[in-house]
Amino acid sequence: MRKSIRIGWLGLAIGLLAACSPRSASPLPPDLATGTAVVSAKFTQAAELTANPIPPNAVESYPTLDWTNWTPATGEITAADNGQTFEIGITSRISVVLDAAQYPLANLVLHCQPADALGGITNVESVPPQYYVVRYEGVQPGQCSLQNGDFEVTIKVVAQP
Repeated sequence: MRKSIRIGWLGLAIGLLAACSPRSASPLPPDLATGTAVVSAKFTQAAELTANPIPPNAVESYPTLDWTNWTPATGEITAADNGQTFEIGITSRISVVLDAAQYPLANLVLHCQPADALGGITNVESVPPQYYVVRYEGVQPGQCSLQNGDFEVTIKVVAQP
């Protein structure tokens, strides 16, 4: 009896598979197949634009900054501070603004004792194109020398300024 039930179920499964299998119909003529593909592509592109619309002004524009009367902010180290010593506390920040033509960034050298007395900070303020700015934060007590050509300043990091 069990064997006949299994055979019955197997026959039913084969019958259902045969009923669900695609019918072999004559293929579409090439002109209809091409037209269908083109329409399908158009609808796909339209759907994509709906999901990811292109803004009307896809080109980003930024305001032009006027640097005419720019001067370094109070507290920023500049070439005029050559030879001076600055004292900052741990977590305090200090910025250095130099003329890129006179003091190229590639020549800027920082020597610290211990080596990680100062840490570099990447979020810096904007400066005119002919200048660059570097920013440091006091990490642990120590002393650093920042040099570029004939420019040199000393930065002391203390526990409490």
